[in-house]
Amino acid sequence: MAARFLLAALVFSTITGCAHYRKELDDRPPFSEHSFRYFDLEVHWRSRDLGETLRISGTIRNLRSFFLENLEVTARLVDSQGKVFARGTASDFPTDVSPGATEPFELVIPTRGKKTERIRFSYLYWLAEAVPLPRGDEDVPHFGSFASPP
Repeated sequence: MAARFLLAALVFSTITGCAHYRKELDDRPPFSEHSFRYFDLEVHWRSRDLGETLRISGTIRNLRSFFLENLEVTARLVDSQGKVFARGTASDFPTDVSPGATEPFELVIPTRGKKTERIRFSYLYWLAEAVPLPRGDEDVPHFGSFASPP
């Protein structure tokens, strides 16, 4: 009886242990190459502190099976008190980003000499084509956000 209970508990914990959705966010040291991956986008970037500015350069890859339209990426610089003190937006992507395509971006954000503790990224896009029913969410913006060390 105890063996059956132990076996059932082991099977249950194995099944439920794999049933979560995971966002991948790295824990690399500041000013190294960073990455983020979710179901729709994969972002790789590197930031460089240039004294009065922070330069963020990287790439975004479309992981969806649909074209992305009007893609925008915003980076907000956060100080040690958790306050946003500067921001920049990249929106010079092609009008439609095809499935699997990788596009570069670069942001140069004035820091006015403040130290950046974290960068809060957010992205926004629309689907360029109709989604099969019953979803039909082609006119709804899609977005996400994540934070990282600089």
